[in-house]
Amino acid sequence: MEELPSFIFKNLFLILLAVFALISFIFHYKSRNRELFDVNGDQVLINRTSKLRFSFVHRTAIRIDSVVRVEVHGNRLSLFQRSNNAIDIWLHAEHLESGINKAKSVFSHADFSSKGN
Repeated sequence: MEELPSFIFKNLFLILLAVFALISFIFHYKSRNRELFDVNGDQVLINRTSKLRFSFVHRTAIRIDSVVRVEVHGNRLSLFQRSNNAIDIWLHAEHLESGINKAKSVFSHADFSSKGN
């Protein structure tokens, strides 16, 4: 009976690594066909998708007309709002152009600029 806790503590890193890999696989599988921007009336949902490079946020809803400027910095889209808040969206390089085009169609009233890498 004392062997089980000993086994768990000795292999805790491998167990945590396996759990993390399983959670990552499930997330990737569930979000593979989800759109980055989902327009719902006068709001847009920014979804956590497999196109994102990094994100802790599950979903973020903002008003479409609150975004006044969109900047592209390398693989990052920055959505600047009237309230001086900014939402950064990190995309994989292969999804950057489609993300920019979708942002241009959703936030057509906003100013777009590219700041390079």
